[in-house]
Amino acid sequence: MDKSEDKDVGIPSHYIGIGASAGGLEALQTLLQNLPVDTGACFVIVQHLSPDFKSMMLELLSKHTQMQIENVTDGVLTKRNTIYLLPPKKSMIVAQGELILTDKIPETGLSLPIDVFFRSLAEDQQHRAIGIILSGTGSDGTRGLKALKEAGALVIAQEPDSAKFDGMPNSAINTGIVDLILRPEEMGKQLASYIQHPLVSGQTEITSDSNLVTQDLMAEIFDILRLKSDIDFSKYKAATITRRIERRMTIKQLTSLQDYLTLLFKDSYEVEVLGKELLIGVTRFFRDTEAFTYLKDFVIPKIVSESSSQKVIRAWVAACSSGEEAYSIAIMFEEEIRKQGIEQEVKVFATDVNADAIAEASAGFYSADIENDINSNLLKRHFVKVNTGGYQVSQKIRHSVVFATHNMLIDPPFSNIDFVSCRNALIYLKPNAQQRVLSSFHFALNKLGYLFLGSSENLGDLSVHFNAVNERQKIFMKTGDVKLPLSSSTSDSPKASRKDNHSMPSVSDLMKSYKGNSNSVGGLGFVNDALISEFVAPCILLNDEYQAIHVYGDTTPYVRRLPPGRISTLIKDMVNEDISIAVSSALQRAKYSGEEVCYTGMTTQGREDLVNFDLRARYIKEHDLVSSPGYYWVLFDTVKSDSKGIKNSSEKFDVSEQARQRIADLELELKYNKEHLQVTVEELETTNEELQSANEELMSANEELQSTNEELQSVNEELYTVNSEYQEKIVQISQANGDLDEVLGLSKIGIIFVDDKLLIRRYTEAVKTYINLQEADISRPLHHISNNIEYDTMLVDVATVLSTTKSIEKEITLKDKKLLRISINSYNYSDVSRSKGVAITFLDISRVRYMELGMVVAYKQLRSSINNALEILDTKPFTQQLNVIILDDSAAYLELLESQLSQINEYQINIFKCSNVKQAFSLIRKNDIDICICDYYLKDETALNLIDGLTHKEIVVPVIVITGDKSDELTPLLLSHGALDLIDKDELSPALLDRSIRYAIRRHQIDLHIEELIENESNTIEGK
Repeated sequence: MDKSEDKDVGIPSHYIGIGASAGGLEALQTLLQNLPVDTGACFVIVQHLSPDFKSMMLELLSKHTQMQIENVTDGVLTKRNTIYLLPPKKSMIVAQGELILTDKIPETGLSLPIDVFFRSLAEDQQHRAIGIILSGTGSDGTRGLKALKEAGALVIAQEPDSAKFDGMPNSAINTGIVDLILRPEEMGKQLASYIQHPLVSGQTEITSDSNLVTQDLMAEIFDILRLKSDIDFSKYKAATITRRIERRMTIKQLTSLQDYLTLLFKDSYEVEVLGKELLIGVTRFFRDTEAFTYLKDFVIPKIVSESSSQKVIRAWVAACSSGEEAYSIAIMFEEEIRKQGIEQEVKVFATDVNADAIAEASAGFYSADIENDINSNLLKRHFVKVNTGGYQVSQKIRHSVVFATHNMLIDPPFSNIDFVSCRNALIYLKPNAQQRVLSSFHFALNKLGYLFLGSSENLGDLSVHFNAVNERQKIFMKTGDVKLPLSSSTSDSPKASRKDNHSMPSVSDLMKSYKGNSNSVGGLGFVNDALISEFVAPCILLNDEYQAIHVYGDTTPYVRRLPPGRISTLIKDMVNEDISIAVSSALQRAKYSGEEVCYTGMTTQGREDLVNFDLRARYIKEHDLVSSPGYYWVLFDTVKSDSKGIKNSSEKFDVSEQARQRIADLELELKYNKEHLQVTVEELETTNEELQSANEELMSANEELQSTNEELQSVNEELYTVNSEYQEKIVQISQANGDLDEVLGLSKIGIIFVDDKLLIRRYTEAVKTYINLQEADISRPLHHISNNIEYDTMLVDVATVLSTTKSIEKEITLKDKKLLRISINSYNYSDVSRSKGVAITFLDISRVRYMELGMVVAYKQLRSSINNALEILDTKPFTQQLNVIILDDSAAYLELLESQLSQINEYQINIFKCSNVKQAFSLIRKNDIDICICDYYLKDETALNLIDGLTHKEIVVPVIVITGDKSDELTPLLLSHGALDLIDKDELSPALLDRSIRYAIRRHQIDLHIEELIENESNTIEGK
């Protein structure tokens, strides 16, 4: 497949970020093997790479996909169907489709390149991004996935069971925001299905249905969600809701809203997932640095300085999600109080509609990656490292923050608040719901209280009631104390809008109606209340905390008028003062005795006259379990009752006596409690001092170990990645080594490899013909092995080559008349030890030598035949003038050659002299040379350099070689390279030169004629 096809050019449809660390190589290879090559997306792989080793990821991954793979260069513009790899020692972000590299700073501590890239990907590509977390240790990528999720991107994690290291996948999965948990081999198909889904590709939309049908279907979805979570999502912006529902539809591979509604009816888990999807809250400590810096420098100091020490500073963080912002504000208040050196109590109310998020926030546990968001000094003062990794907010800060579930749209607001923060929550609500929430904030704030909103939020119509403290950072101050009416929480409800619709009620309404009716049977609850009020004396029902929870009958004569201010439901604050002691005493005695207590002859001042009555009190528990709730009843009986069958302890109530006895009991109990408390405090102080000392030592040791562990973990991840690459390379080397062994075996060349101690390292099978080797002979000395050849000096020659590194070749005739060439060569092993060794090669050259000898004989016969023919048939002199180059590095021999050539009278010869091959080529380029006569041995070169150079440059000039060492080996060598004749210097004469020149020129002409005939024949065949 051509990787540069046009379909790979253009803007990618999606940007897929893939984060991996230790063990990620195998997962990446599996993912790419199963990934379609035409998704239209681009893939960016971010790994933890060692800065000390060259990465081989490009070579290792390119074998598993046909897509183009590139190492990222700074500023590269991404292309479709292309894979990009992060190079070592770099961090990377994406901006407007370009990949930007920055140098990684070694001193910055824990490196989180995946988080850095995922955050930029979320900001740059929004819902067109996809984040994938593969095998690795630690939590890198988790915070980046949260940013992707907030932007509407798809989030995928590797199935932990399929990962070599499940730290990163588990960290991502534990956030609860992962859309898909898949094995690497399943991801390719799922990605292709997601990208090609009609809702993602833009081929269709939810709103493509008729408007009325869509509204009814959405209303049904809202009703189902309201039943599950008690949250009315109809007040959220339609675009936000639609986008989240579309995401779930694409993940479930559904194309119509009706099909998805059917799925919600069938699958309660999908209802839960959709609810969480719509409530996705992504936050972090001190989010938006500039805004929090302004709060720290201007707003918080002013609130602290203007608050009296007797007054509690109250802050409300609405939509607090997992609690990071609430703790951030509490820490800023604590820091400012410490800075001003005052004693001041701060209470931060952190609320959210998501109960799971509140439970997580109240625990105050966070992963180690918060180190990137929090100043090291603040981290040390307000957080405690935990053994399982990460941090927990300090006890003091946790005590200053109160977490509670709270729905801003329907629940009443807090009051007397100095600071309200609600960031990036209003943008998801419809305008009227926004105004309802803002009105609640206005009601909650004290005059001159501060309101802190998100960067994309504003006050709307309520802006007249606030002053902008910092418009850019969305910080406002309440100007007046006007009480604004809170808008109805149901004004924009789908049910309200459909009240006049006489169509069939929804399934959700029917279910609610059924559940409501099932709670009471035929209205018996009303009848029970009427019977108790009619026939039972006035009675007040209390809980375990002495708080009134229900009143039966007319208790007006026995209770006080409602005082102005906050109402208390404690029984001692409700009953008349003159019977308060009697009631308290009766309740206490009833609980400890387990029986009904009755005081007779009681008198109290009613609204008009004195009232005589009997006081009865009893304590009962709902179950026998210790933890089950208990209840009191207090009866005011104006008619004396001596009901039989009721066990009681009736007595005349003496106020003064009961008061004295009560005081004495309380003083005795107080004294005992003080003594016990004193002993306990002393023991605790001693224990605390010991624990404090031990804790400081443990903290110090723990910090050192944690720091060392993080460094080791980072190095381990990098080394594991390098090791994976080397393991892959070793497999390739093993394959290449096997191929090489196979080639050597097929070539039937015998080779023995010995090390610098002349110990046998390995050998080929072919060498067994000459040397008696077995597999057990590996690592044995060479001189221990017998052989079948007559080469007594082999060991001496091997030692010589090992010490001098100069090669030695020997030719030996075997008993069967075969000719064996033995070559001994020195070389260095390519391992880390760089040790030396020797390779001994055994090559049967009998066939080659016989061919060479046959070539020499054939050459001599051919030369003799052509010369005889020329003497008979070609006695005429050449008509043209011959240009001849004579080449020799000896000036004297050049003169001799020139003298011999000048004695040839049959034709005219124009002689050019040169002393090296370079000069010869220069003369050939400038002149029309007919023949070259060259001495074989030149300075630092031979006639073969001239012949091969002519062939390489495609220059056709016949060459005659003159040598004083005319051996049987030299003749076939020269003929094989293209020399046309060979002359022995001892036989040199004008007549021999004449014959050789004639032979070479005619032979050259014959060769040209044959080539021309062959070419013509080839053209004729092609024409037919």
